Amino acid sequence: MFSGLSHFSAFQLPTIDGTPRKPPPATELQFPQCTPQAEDTPHLAQGDQPLVSLLQSIYRPADIHPAHFEALGLHVYRDVAPHDILPDPSFLPPVETWMSIDRDDLEEANPQTRKPLNNGNLSPGVQTYLERQSELSLDNTAAFRSVRRIPPPAGEQSVRLGNAYEFYKNLEFFSGYWIDTSLPPGTEEEKQKLYENSETPPPPTHLQTHVRTGSGDQLPPDYRQHLLTAFVKLVAYDFGCNVSLPRCEPRLSVTPLSPAAPSTYFSSGCTFIYRSPTDRASARAGIVEGPVATLSCRTATTFSIQDEQLDLAREVVAVLLTAQQRARGGKAEKRFGEGKWWTEKKRWGGGPGGPIGREVDKVEVLGVGEKMETDSITSMKATSTIGPSPAKRTKKERAPGNMSIYDNYRKLTPPSSTWDRKARYEAIGKLPGHAFDDIFLVSALNHHISIIRVSVPTGLLDALDGKPDAEWGRVCMWRSKWYDLFLAKERIEAMQMVWGMMGYLMRKIETPPAPDTGSGLQLEAGTKMDVD
Repeated sequence: MFSGLSHFSAFQLPTIDGTPRKPPPATELQFPQCTPQAEDTPHLAQGDQPLVSLLQSIYRPADIHPAHFEALGLHVYRDVAPHDILPDPSFLPPVETWMSIDRDDLEEANPQTRKPLNNGNLSPGVQTYLERQSELSLDNTAAFRSVRRIPPPAGEQSVRLGNAYEFYKNLEFFSGYWIDTSLPPGTEEEKQKLYENSETPPPPTHLQTHVRTGSGDQLPPDYRQHLLTAFVKLVAYDFGCNVSLPRCEPRLSVTPLSPAAPSTYFSSGCTFIYRSPTDRASARAGIVEGPVATLSCRTATTFSIQDEQLDLAREVVAVLLTAQQRARGGKAEKRFGEGKWWTEKKRWGGGPGGPIGREVDKVEVLGVGEKMETDSITSMKATSTIGPSPAKRTKKERAPGNMSIYDNYRKLTPPSSTWDRKARYEAIGKLPGHAFDDIFLVSALNHHISIIRVSVPTGLLDALDGKPDAEWGRVCMWRSKWYDLFLAKERIEAMQMVWGMMGYLMRKIETPPAPDTGSGLQLEAGTKMDVD
C-alpha cells in the first residue's frame, strides 16, 4: 500500500543542429521533517479505538494521519549521534586508534582487532577497514574516469577502485541526474559557458564526466536501489552477510481481535540483509538466515506535510514487517484463510458444478472429433492404400489445452504461502528473553542515506497478530543525519555506521552457563535436605 510508483526519465534528443539540449533545472534537496512525539505511557491493543481497526482504515496515502503514529506510540529522535544509535557503541570502529597503527604493524595488529561472530567466524579487522576507507576516499572525477575508461590527464595515473567498483559505477549514474556536491558550486554552468564561448567543439559525451541530462526527480528508482545495495555490500560481505531481494513479497500482516473481521496486510518494497549459511550445501541451495536488517529506498524529492507522513509510514512498515519476520523463528506458518469455510466447503451450492469457460468448447470439440475419427476410419476402408490421407483437424476443432487452470480453480485451498521456504527465520542479534527487538533500517532518499534503529516491543507484535490484552510502551526511533554519498567524508562516516551496525547484530552472544547442581538434583528455595 505504501510502495512508491516507478518514474522513468525521457531520452534527451539532440537539437536540430546536433548540439546537446540543455539539462532541466536541478532538483533542490529536501528531506522529510515528520518527527512524532509520544508520551511514555502504556498502549493497549483495545483502547478507545483498537490499533488494528485504526490501521485497517487506511486505504490510500491520504488516509494517513498523526493519530496512526500516536496509536503505535512512535517517538522519533532526529540527527542522533552514532554512539547513541547503537545499543553498544563499542562496536563502532575506533578510527583514531586504527589510523595511528603503522603500516608495517598492520598484519601483526589485525588479529587482535577481530571479534567472534555468531556464525562461527571472526569479524573483519583493521586491515579490512582501512581498505574500505581508502576505496571510499577516492575523488569522484577520477573514479568516474576509471568507470567510463577515460584516459587520465597527462602526468596522472588511473585509480584502482577495487571492491568499490560497483558503488562508483552506480554513483556515476547518479551524476547524470543530480549535481555532484563534491564539485565546487557553479561547475556545471562554467563548463557549459566554456563550451559555448570556445570555437573548438567539446569532447564527445563518452569522454566526459558529470554529464547531467535529467533532473533528480527523473532518476529511475532502480538506480537508487543498486547504489544502496552496492554500498552496504562493501561492509556486509566481510561480516558473512549479503543483500538480496526477498523471494516472497514482504507484507506487514494485521489481524483484528474479532475472528469474524477480515485480516489485511501492507506491502513494502524493501530489501533485506541476510546472513549467509556457513555450510556449503545450504549456501548452494540458496538458503538465507535472518533477516539481519532492512533497506528502504523511496523516489520522492518534494515533501509536503502529507508526503512527510507517507514517507515515515513507509519506513515504519518496513521496520514492523522485518520485526514480524525475525519473530517467526521456531514457529510454523498459519496460512491466511486456513480453517475458513471458503477454503473448505464446496461452492456452487455444494455440488461439483458443470463445465465452465473453455471446458464447454472442449466438450463440443471432443464430440466433433469422435465423429470425424469414425468417418475417417470408414473412408480409409473404402479407399485404396495409396489414396489421400484423411483430413486433419483444424486448430479450432482440436481439444483446447491448459485445462488444468479449471482444476486448480475448483480446489478449495488457502492462498499461497507468504513465508520463504528457503529462509531460516531468526532474530539475529537479539538478546534472548528481552521484551523488544532492535530493528535497523538503512533508509535512502535523493543521493543520501540514513541509519535508523527502532526498538519494537513484543507486545506491539502481539497486538498486530490479534492477541487480546496486548500492552506495550513507547516505540522509540533513532535516526542519524542524512549522509551525502557524493562526499567522501560523509560516505566514510556512513560506512562506519554500517560497520558498527553489522558488528553489533552479528556479535556472538554468550549464553549463561547452566547452574551446577552437583548430583543433578535441583532443590527449591527453602527446602531442607537431611543427610544421614
